[in-house]
Parts: sequence; structure tokens; C-alpha cells
Amino acid sequence: MKEKLFYKKGAEAELVEKIIDGKKVLEKNRIAKNYRNLKLDLSIRKTRTRSETKLLKEASVFVNVPKIISMDEKKAQIVMEFIPGKRLKEVIETKKQLCITAGQEIKKLHDAGIIHGDLTTSNIIFAEENKDNELKERIKKHSNLFFIDFGLGFFSKNIEAKATDLVVFKKTFNATHSKLKKEWDLVLKGYNPDMEMTERMNAVEKRTRYH
Repeated sequence: MKEKLFYKKGAEAELVEKIIDGKKVLEKNRIAKNYRNLKLDLSIRKTRTRSETKLLKEASVFVNVPKIISMDEKKAQIVMEFIPGKRLKEVIETKKQLCITAGQEIKKLHDAGIIHGDLTTSNIIFAEENKDNELKERIKKHSNLFFIDFGLGFFSKNIEAKATDLVVFKKTFNATHSKLKKEWDLVLKGYNPDMEMTERMNAVEKRTRYH
């Protein structure tokens, strides 16, 4: 028995809440693009669905992400667990220490060669502990932060890709949280970039500023 509830529709995908076997899950359906050739569009959506599934499974070893329940390439659909909590965007002003945690967790992803591709405080969930012992153990193992939406992610150990990922996060962070003047420094404190990474980030920022 499935109860379908509309959740969110973005440019690339529709997210739908469902109740399956008494548990809330999140279904992600990649939206067909009518302006693309039908076969090409299906191929792109299949590839991105397969890629995101692989990224989520790999990332789960190092940080918290939603568990994959099922994946259907033909439908370009991923069904994953629903993470109870709020977006980091909604709690960061009262839980500023999470900036350090976010930096630490992003570093774990990058060290594993995983580039998120769309780092924002809306794509990180602050999970609220409940009676779910398994969830408690995952929080204890990693942190309260769960990374979501790896739709633009990819695998790379290239320092340029990592620096770009961080610069994207910095720009969205400062634009979204303009009242938080020093909190980005806390994210960097958690990430603890070496001199090479710091210089590469500065170079990426300089290029994007003038192009």
C-alpha cells in the first residue's frame, strides 16, 4: 500500500514522499526534457540515475546519506529513505558549530574522491534523533549531518574539482547566510585545507569573479 504525497519539484527532478510498508520514503524521479531527442533524454536520465546511486552508496561509507531502497534506470527513479530533520539552512544560525562539522564531513567526501557538485546548506540535512536506534548509530558513527542530492556529483581526486566544490559552497553559503559574517571561516576550519588547496581555491574564485 503506497500513499503518495507531493513533496518538491525542481528543474531536474520531482521528489515525492510516500509511505511504503508503514515507513516514509522519498522517491526521486528525473524529469523528461521535451526539448531533447527522446532516446538521448532517456540515456541521460538513465546515466545520471545510475551515477547518483553509485555516488550515494560510495559516500555512505564515509558520511551520512540517505539509504537507497530501490533504483529503476528505465523510470530514472531512485527510492531512498526519508531523513527526519531540518535543512542545515534552517538551523545553522542557532547551531553554528555545525559549520565546523560540515567542513569536516566535506573533507571526508573529498578524501574519498567524491565531489558533491551542488553543495548548499539546503542539500545537507540536520537529522533529529528519534527512537530509531539504527539512525542513532549512524549519527554516532559520523555526525548529525546527512548529505542529499548528488545529482550533479562525480568521482574525482583532482584538486581543481575539490577546490571548485568548496568555492561553489562558499558562494551559496555567503549568499544564503549574509548575516553570518564569520561562519564560513568555521567551515574552512573543519575542512582544514592545506596551502595547495587554499591557493587553488583562490585561483578558482579569481577566475569565476571575472568570467
